[in-house]
Amino acid sequence: MLRGLSHSAKALVFITAFMGAFVAGLDAGLVYNSWPKFAESWIPENMLSRSPLWKNFFENDVTTQFIHRNLGYLTLLTVTATWLVGCRMGLHRRAKIALHATMAMGYSQVALGIYTLLYYVPVWLASLHQCGSMNLLGLTLWLTNELRRVPK
Repeated sequence: MLRGLSHSAKALVFITAFMGAFVAGLDAGLVYNSWPKFAESWIPENMLSRSPLWKNFFENDVTTQFIHRNLGYLTLLTVTATWLVGCRMGLHRRAKIALHATMAMGYSQVALGIYTLLYYVPVWLASLHQCGSMNLLGLTLWLTNELRRVPK
């Protein structure tokens, strides 16, 4: 179960970072600078305003921000579940370090994303958030590698 969770976390970090590239490229972080809601609603308007429908997922700034935010929540939930399961197991030292580092970076990355949004995307903070995504991806890669030694 732990290996499956760690692989899921790794995949979600990658997909979230991928969507984050669209958010950055479209300047979608400037569309809604409120959290946790999108202005006054949980689901923003104009999410599916483009035609054909599939273009909304890559060319609509509102949709890309919505997807990136929700992928971030799902990623953090998966990282947290991985950490909770891993803490209950007798992992070797390096796996424990990788597990705790991944958890800490996961929460740091979400906090960075929220602050980046609330402060209207200053370049230094947005760059730190992008670097954080690469650190988190590296940590999930390290964690999945360390878990190869854990008996099934």
